[in-house]
Amino acid sequence: MSHRIRLSLIAALTSVMLPAVALADSAGSAGNVEALTVYESSSDNHAMFNGAVTIKERTGQKRDYKWGGSLCPGRDLSANSINLLFQALREKKQVEVTPTYKAGNGGERCLTGFKLENR
Repeated sequence: MSHRIRLSLIAALTSVMLPAVALADSAGSAGNVEALTVYESSSDNHAMFNGAVTIKERTGQKRDYKWGGSLCPGRDLSANSINLLFQALREKKQVEVTPTYKAGNGGERCLTGFKLENR
């Protein structure tokens, strides 16, 4: 196999593999659930996003993670996941949340999952 063909093959494989890396979930900073917002389909806000969780990070900074709607299309949470976040809000001093997210429209962080830990 010639040197040029090998370089072309390597370039083709690299271009196929790079998007997979770019699409991986990112880990947010751990913290406590500070607030939970859920919009039902009858809400005017529902089209923009279906809900949001505010995490107060260990540094004291508050960060929102949204799901659904036009800001986070295809990033929906199940009722069970929303309930787990609600329970974490109720027990916020005892439960730490580490969110995972993907970038959404408008630079939003779209929640794709989370880890719960007892403190």
